[in-house]
Amino acid sequence: MKQMYKVFLNDRLIKIGAPGKITINKPSVYFDENAGKKEVKKWFQSFQTSSSKEVVLLHPEPDKFFGVFKSAFKLIEAAGGAVISEGKLLVIYRRGKWDLPKGKIDKGETPEIAAVREVAEECGITGHKIGKILPSSFHIYLMPGKKGSWIFKKTYWFEMSYDGKLTGTPQTEEDISEVKWVALNDLNEVLENTYANLKPIFQLYRP
Repeated sequence: MKQMYKVFLNDRLIKIGAPGKITINKPSVYFDENAGKKEVKKWFQSFQTSSSKEVVLLHPEPDKFFGVFKSAFKLIEAAGGAVISEGKLLVIYRRGKWDLPKGKIDKGETPEIAAVREVAEECGITGHKIGKILPSSFHIYLMPGKKGSWIFKKTYWFEMSYDGKLTGTPQTEEDISEVKWVALNDLNEVLENTYANLKPIFQLYRP
């Protein structure tokens, strides 16, 4: 079974997959096997001004096309963690939304090392350990202060365990105003005010 990729532009969803026999009831665009980043950029310009909340990009080889799609933007890789302890999830409040601790991977770092470091820096905890790999998330955003410079950001996610005190210190220089441990059966408030690309991660932990 060929993979379906999901890329977010704010709360808008771009799916990338293979043509199938099932009729798609969402707007779709077909790219042939010769499509390159020029065609992707042209399509993306039109998508920015469209009203579509969701679109499916179809290609005979979605894995290959996903690579082409990424090449149309500047790539940044980040890593973060979903830290679980005593039936609670560690979340942060940043710029008016609930978020998960994450940050850019520094040169020479593996995603795992970066994820552990970012959680420590943004939440002020230590001793957390990676348990398993979670699905990566992808989103596109406009680089602040640089007109027309679009970023494709891939974030590697890891589930982490932690047995310390359920406290934390927000990294205020990263615009984090609160660190909070939320019970897994009480994630509705978080889901109602978070980023679209993070909702699939939070959904993994709803009972």
